[in-house]
Amino acid sequence: MTLIDWLIVALYVVATIAIGMYFTKKASESTADFFVAGRSLPWFIAGTSMVATTFSSDTPLFVAGVVREQGIYANWIWWVSVIGVLVSVFFFANLWRRSEAITEIEFISQRYDKSKATDGLRVFKALFDGVFINCIIIASVTLAMSDIISVILGFSNEALFNVPIFGGITATDVVLVGLALAAVGYTALSGLYGVVYTDLIQFGLAIIGSIALAFLVYVDLGDQGGIVTALQATPNFDSETLRFFPEFGWDLKTATFFILLAIGWWNYAPGFGFFLQRTLASKSEKDAVLSLYWFAFCHLVVRSWPWIIVGVASIIYFPNLADPEQAYPRMIDSFLPVGLKGVMVASLLAAFMSTLDTQLNWGSSYLVNDIYSPYLVKDKPKEHYVKAARISMLLLTIVALFVTTMVTSIIQAYEYIAVVVIPLAFVQVIRWYWWKINVYSEITALVTAAIVGNALLFILPDVGEERWFAVRMLCTAIATVILTIIVTLLTSSKEPTEQTIKFYGRLRVHGPGWKKVREMTGITPLSSGLKDNSIACLASIAMIYSLLLGIGHLLFEQWQQAVPYAVAIVISGWILHKKMPLVIKNLRS
Repeated sequence: MTLIDWLIVALYVVATIAIGMYFTKKASESTADFFVAGRSLPWFIAGTSMVATTFSSDTPLFVAGVVREQGIYANWIWWVSVIGVLVSVFFFANLWRRSEAITEIEFISQRYDKSKATDGLRVFKALFDGVFINCIIIASVTLAMSDIISVILGFSNEALFNVPIFGGITATDVVLVGLALAAVGYTALSGLYGVVYTDLIQFGLAIIGSIALAFLVYVDLGDQGGIVTALQATPNFDSETLRFFPEFGWDLKTATFFILLAIGWWNYAPGFGFFLQRTLASKSEKDAVLSLYWFAFCHLVVRSWPWIIVGVASIIYFPNLADPEQAYPRMIDSFLPVGLKGVMVASLLAAFMSTLDTQLNWGSSYLVNDIYSPYLVKDKPKEHYVKAARISMLLLTIVALFVTTMVTSIIQAYEYIAVVVIPLAFVQVIRWYWWKINVYSEITALVTAAIVGNALLFILPDVGEERWFAVRMLCTAIATVILTIIVTLLTSSKEPTEQTIKFYGRLRVHGPGWKKVREMTGITPLSSGLKDNSIACLASIAMIYSLLLGIGHLLFEQWQQAVPYAVAIVISGWILHKKMPLVIKNLRS
């Protein structure tokens, strides 16, 4: 790192603080301004913010790590998520925006009858998602940032001093705490306004840095006959590395792939977390839908291959690296020249702060909007709740830093979340399209997923290279679906309740699951088009995955394999050209 590199990093930090100060007054007007930016975001801003947030500091390290350990096909663990995002585009995004909730947890009170069970579920979900899951995510990105700082800046692992509970504090820890406090500072000042507009800077830096690194590496490998030839010449070359799909057989790898393809995307379909926050913050239903579509395209097509190229190349340049999650920062340190290294380091710092500010704002929205305001301290001025949100962010930061001391692997953290969270998506989907779903349905799903998912950690533990997380996820999902349906049939009322009718009257949801309510009320759905939406959704999935895989085959000089994907792109693109205008027509602009 030279002076120029450090100046670029400093310029980013100054820009984020300036943005925070600029939006302070606007964010302080109400909790709606603080948490959902006054519902004012155009699709490009909301969608780009989603892209920037998912490019957290752990993402390129994770991608490089799984490529080294398992092969390119291992990226299906996150590639499958886009199926769920596209389902959300065509079936849920407009409904969420129409609900005008501030958080997804608030939806519980909109959807279910007023009761102690409903209140209890809302509070528990706010704590479970807003604190527990939130802190695991923050811990994983902090762990990744620690690797980046120690490799690129060359800091020693020796403790500078000790702090009770946290233990020895290193120079890397000091930098991490400084970055965390900076993120807390500008987020507390500007709310979601500051988060999304600093995300634009982060997105620009990240795209420039990651593509530049991949380009320099790819060109350098040209002198060795190209990336494929150079990889094949490495001492411990494994043909699995270049596979886009696992070698199908009766084994755990094949089972994992098909389980991920079947249910790995579930929790993205109904929407969750910061995705929903951006959806709810969009200025219209049309903007909500287009923001998610823009995210899906950028997330899969634009960003995948720069990270994968660097991950594959790291095997060539660092064949004996002990920690695979250090591959990406080592490649940065080896290849990027003065200036570009500063851009990349700034982008990774920005990625860390971008994810952190989003998680803090999102977690704080649960604590204030779904616990503090409705149950603990009611009927206070708007300014009071904004102040409470700022204080809760600081408390979340302290808890998350403590959790960081207990997380040792980025991959294991995400696998654990997948096992206990993805099965919950079943009830979160059907509660929109079946009036009989009630609060006990959702409580059953939550309890079942928690008990079964955690029990399977002991029954089917990971042993060496055998990773059973997908099987655990499938078993948990099956148990959750069965018990949720049984409890729903046993506890649902014979006739729609007043709250159910009120919910339908506000959102006017389409689908056969609301037929009885439609007949009772005489209220028709606000928009139909299930057939057009379904066709557009399938065409979108085909087009985006064909783009992903077609580009990949071209980059790895597999020309013939790219041809079928080119044909699929043309066909799916033509279908979208016909159907997408009909989908947009049914949305509120």
